[in-house]
Amino acid sequence: MVAEPFALCLASEPDALYVAEDGQGRIAGYLFAPASTGRIPWVAIRRGIIFRWFWRWLSGQYRLGMAPVRALVFNKLDFLASARQPKVKAEARILSIAVHPEFQGRGIARALCDLGLGRLDRLGAGPVRLEVRPENQPAVRLYSGLGFRPAGRTRDSQGDWLIMLRDAPVR
Repeated sequence: MVAEPFALCLASEPDALYVAEDGQGRIAGYLFAPASTGRIPWVAIRRGIIFRWFWRWLSGQYRLGMAPVRALVFNKLDFLASARQPKVKAEARILSIAVHPEFQGRGIARALCDLGLGRLDRLGAGPVRLEVRPENQPAVRLYSGLGFRPAGRTRDSQGDWLIMLRDAPVR
């Protein structure tokens, strides 16, 4: 089930995905930084992905009860609501980034961010937004060093998120 949302993101903007590998072909980390998150729901609807997910849930293939599905739906609604706040609005995002614990502390997250942000800058994407758990201080320091600044907060069923923005580079 975890692979399906990633497949949707990849289908919505394939060039937005960056993967770091170690010398043996193992995935060390990844970044998904789309220029527009607005494409994702349209791809999900147009390709019938959302309907397949719903059917798989209804037919018990995901083995999820109502409570986790309800939390997921409300988390997504909260995400959409926070995205519409004028002071934190940005189409371009660092939507997802992760580095395997075995590879952390080696500059992989920074390298992935540099690649993704470089692409967004070349596309003229404008401001870039991300959300990070405020207690994740290594990530907050990384993003601050990349030019992101705190711009607000949002919340989901697991807790608070710090919204950070990076203004578009001056051309």
